[in-house]
Amino acid sequence: MYLFRMSLSLLFAAVSGTAWAGQVVEVTVFPSQAGVVMEHTATLSAGQGVITVDRLPADLDTAGLRVSARGPEGLMLGTLETRVVHGRDLAHPAEQALTERLQALEDSKRSITDEIRAGEIQLRLVERMGQASPPGETGLDPDQWPRAWRVVGEGALDILRAIQNHEQSLRDVEADIRRIRDELETLQRGRRDTLEARVHYQSPVAGEAVLRLEYRVRHAGWRPIYEARLDTATGELRLVQRAELSQNTGQDWNDVILRLSTARPELGGRLPELQPWYVDVARPTPAPMARRAQEAAMDALMSMAPAPEMKAGEQVADLEAAQFSALYRIAGQVTIPSDNQPHRHALAEHHLEATLSARAVPRLMPHAYLFAETTFEGEAPLPAGQVNLFQDGTLVGQVPLAALQPGSPLRLAFGVDERIGIRYELDRDSRGQEGLIRRQQRLERAYLISVHNAHPRPVDITVLDQLPVARDERIKVELGSRATPPSERDVDGKRGVLAWHQSLEPDARTRIRFAYTLTWPEDVEDIIGLR
Repeated sequence: MYLFRMSLSLLFAAVSGTAWAGQVVEVTVFPSQAGVVMEHTATLSAGQGVITVDRLPADLDTAGLRVSARGPEGLMLGTLETRVVHGRDLAHPAEQALTERLQALEDSKRSITDEIRAGEIQLRLVERMGQASPPGETGLDPDQWPRAWRVVGEGALDILRAIQNHEQSLRDVEADIRRIRDELETLQRGRRDTLEARVHYQSPVAGEAVLRLEYRVRHAGWRPIYEARLDTATGELRLVQRAELSQNTGQDWNDVILRLSTARPELGGRLPELQPWYVDVARPTPAPMARRAQEAAMDALMSMAPAPEMKAGEQVADLEAAQFSALYRIAGQVTIPSDNQPHRHALAEHHLEATLSARAVPRLMPHAYLFAETTFEGEAPLPAGQVNLFQDGTLVGQVPLAALQPGSPLRLAFGVDERIGIRYELDRDSRGQEGLIRRQQRLERAYLISVHNAHPRPVDITVLDQLPVARDERIKVELGSRATPPSERDVDGKRGVLAWHQSLEPDARTRIRFAYTLTWPEDVEDIIGLR
């Protein structure tokens, strides 16, 4: 007798194992869903029979469910039946245990509250005994009065101590109740419906079979997190790629083979199509009767129009690395409970050689920033995410990282470079008129930018500033004749932004003169946007 495998595509719903006998064995997590492989062992009888798999997540993708089996030779899978099981029982074992614990704590709270109330009743009785008749009125010998006071006092003190102990116990129990309720709230499910699957089979002999279910579920996903660690002594940039994933599918993933994919199957495998885009001259609104007739005609036309096309089936990438997506296998076997809590895993580490430089925008900030520039040389694309920046082991900030393709340039800022001094000074600010026939207003401004390299090594620095950009053709903007010629204009496609690239030796200084003039006709009363 040997094992065989038979696959069957099903257009119905189901997921999980009989009395939790089913075991999730493999999971591929996408950014906003997960593909799950679960195995369920069943005992077969000879002839026809049914394998029942219950407690399945109700939100699995029924169109993508696949079932196969390993079992005796000649085993055939037949009809699949599913039914909804309403939430009479809690959908998660952890919820059941927490609920039982919460009920026990509530019972303890009531018992402790009763003890406190009983103590308060006793205390009031002792108080009445002490107030009912003073010792002198009871016929007690005055020598016995201190003893009577001690008896009443000690009784009251014992009761007060008991009440205090019960109140402390009550606070502890209430804290436990709050904690259990928080944990239950974290599970975010309460009582939910599940699915039960019944797979009909025919087997020539009795034996065991392993049913394999493959399906997709929501309420699971991951996001990329990066660390960029720069060693300024060597220029090495270490880009660490991590994933933060969570799931709240209703099934714990215990000791599973875990893969993370950058593919997005929820987008489908079909490119959206453009339809004709019409523009027309606005026409008067028709009268009510005419409008109703027009709407009726439109309804008739719509009833004759073809039905909208259904969205194509979703595709799942299954590649180790590709040009547009990547699949990462997490080392070992991983446990991810269904608690919606984040879990981090390392994906890859890239060692890149970076070129260090400094950039400054002295108009806005009198500091230079350290930049590392390199080329990303990984085998697979990197999805966009947040990157934590470390300079020589010290966290200096966090910035968004755009999606990167292999071979793409990468430039990151690693905080202020304290060894580069920047000064930005206004040198000239004059306003006047010019021209005899066509009088014009004229504004001239000039700035001096001083840069000092206090590093013991040469530094390449880029200083950025900007010219005003005119939105009216009557306004003319020119770079000042005595200005230091910029190395680059319209930097990064931004109009008016200028850059000066210079290399400074250790302890070297440089000065950049930035100047511009604005002219506009005298009859233009005001110019907006001037700073």
